Amino acid sequence: MRRGLLGVLFFNTYIYMSKHEKFLEFNGKTIVFLNVDGTYWIALKPILEALNLVSHRYLKRTQRDHFFSTCVDNMSIQVEKNGIKQVRSMTCLPEKYIYGWLCFLNSDNQELTAFKKTCYNLLYDHFHGTITNRRELLLERKTLDTEIHNIKSSLKEQDQAYKKLEELQNKRKLVSTQLNSMDNEIVKQPGFWG
Repeated sequence: MRRGLLGVLFFNTYIYMSKHEKFLEFNGKTIVFLNVDGTYWIALKPILEALNLVSHRYLKRTQRDHFFSTCVDNMSIQVEKNGIKQVRSMTCLPEKYIYGWLCFLNSDNQELTAFKKTCYNLLYDHFHGTITNRRELLLERKTLDTEIHNIKSSLKEQDQAYKKLEELQNKRKLVSTQLNSMDNEIVKQPGFWG
């Protein structure tokens, strides 16, 4: 687990930090999170308690996990317990990882199971939609390419001006090639560069 400047900064300035505290209610538990420079850090223990999971076991598992161990951090958060405000060190994750972390938990909790199902459906819809949309766009592009090719072929056969345009374009390419060749020969001549 990394302990960085954020943890020290928040421990020393919890009065300032308390202006940025926010709370959510879930299953009768208060879920604490902080806004630090536009990133929401969410405390994990209250979520585990709301799901009736053994918090210390899941916190250790989170800290040992190859991915989550790189983004979890301990933060000092001011909480209220029995009417008394206290500063507590809480293990937190950025919001962008919290939804995946919830799928990482194992529980018979019906709300968690429903949440996981929603997440898996969203992932499927996203990736399946991406693949399906790409296939549809590729088919559309193929249809457009075929139509463009057919129109060009038709114009080539029917329109003398189009044929003349193609001849001029081919002659221009030939002249450009000759100019490039001449320029290369001039540059290679002794004394050209001084």
